[in-house]
Amino acid sequence: MLSHFQQTRTRILQVADGCLFAIGLLAGYILREAGSRWFHWHALEPIAAYLWLLPAVVVLGPLVLAGQGFYEAPRASQRLRALFVVLRSCAFTVIGLILFLFVLREQLARSVIMLVGAIGGVLVYARYEFAAWLDARKFASGQRQRRALWVGQPEENRQLREALTRAESATLEDAGDFDPAVQSPEEFVRRLHDQSINVVILNLAGVARDQASAVLRACGREGVEVLVRQGWSAVPWPRVTVDQFGGEAVFYYRAQSASLGDLLIKQIFDYVAAGILLVLLSPLLLVITLAIRLTSPGPALYRQERAGINGRAFRMLKFRSMRRGAEDEQAGLASQNEMRGPVFKVSNDPRVTPLGRFLRRHSLDELPQLWNVLRGEMSLVGPRPLPVAEVQRFDNDTHRRRLSVKPGLTCLWQISGRNDIADFTDWVRLDLAYIDQWSLWLDFKILLATIPVALFGRGGR
Repeated sequence: MLSHFQQTRTRILQVADGCLFAIGLLAGYILREAGSRWFHWHALEPIAAYLWLLPAVVVLGPLVLAGQGFYEAPRASQRLRALFVVLRSCAFTVIGLILFLFVLREQLARSVIMLVGAIGGVLVYARYEFAAWLDARKFASGQRQRRALWVGQPEENRQLREALTRAESATLEDAGDFDPAVQSPEEFVRRLHDQSINVVILNLAGVARDQASAVLRACGREGVEVLVRQGWSAVPWPRVTVDQFGGEAVFYYRAQSASLGDLLIKQIFDYVAAGILLVLLSPLLLVITLAIRLTSPGPALYRQERAGINGRAFRMLKFRSMRRGAEDEQAGLASQNEMRGPVFKVSNDPRVTPLGRFLRRHSLDELPQLWNVLRGEMSLVGPRPLPVAEVQRFDNDTHRRRLSVKPGLTCLWQISGRNDIADFTDWVRLDLAYIDQWSLWLDFKILLATIPVALFGRGGR
């Protein structure tokens, strides 16, 4: 009935699928071990060498399935789609595990990793079919249904009933209406008893405060759950939750659709990845620093005030790609600006040094921003941060929604042509599409797509 019930169900299925992938790893090891003895192959490593991989398998399998939309519509009528999603997800899981082992330089039997995908995929699809079969049974649907009493004005209740989705309606057994304006609190309690009500849907539109309080008090005494409809229209928000503030229930309108758990994973990954990359790339950073100092006068690093989350200014780092004093020359180049909107872009900017042009083309000038990521001012993936002065020139308030998330080193704009995009509106459209469709899987795909863009300098100037 409520979204958190569906979320809880999805989490349970993800845990179950993670366990099935873990079984796939153990079964793959056993099959490979049995085969090596039967055909006298080279002896396999002890099982302890594979046990450390279990957490990665348990997490990666469901994560890839979720990224492919596997948990969004588990219905028997979509079996063919589900089968293809499982096959594709298992292939991605195997590739991810092999890359993971390659990065760690671990030498484990690749056949076991392949069997993880094969056996795990079979078990996950079997679980899917069983869940679909169980969903179709009357017993299962009866267990999910809750007998609901609708409290409020009948016309308001009718409108809310009509707004329910088919899935939401399937979870309710309608026990009729109760209008507190014409019926007494005693009658309400009697209805709770006589009809064995599981949940009360309190529609606040047109209901007096004392009447709503009486309903809530009665439900609190009886231990009956209450769903409260606020009774007034609001601007659509990506995510609305209920919290407590000052000892009272409040509606929490969040600007992002992402769950707090996924955002926490993103933050942890940002810190860990930025730290590792700074260490691994330190020789390259040193070489670039020396090259800048030797080829043009001035410091190797360039610092500029950029707009961070919700417009809060921070000092962003870049390798200097222009000659000293370039900012003072920008006003004279205003007539050459190629970007429509409040931002400034010039293809063949005369202020850019020869080395700076190479650094920009391959995004090497952005590498110092890994330090900004480590400081929590930026993320690996997110809308590119703009200078504070350009943000202040926004002539459309909706453009500021790109500031509702942390800025990043790379984004959809970065991998979609970068400087080939000449209209700031198109740039914002890509950023808002990223914000509205955000997922851990989308971040992963953008990071992968950034590698060839940076290596071959696509769209960079």
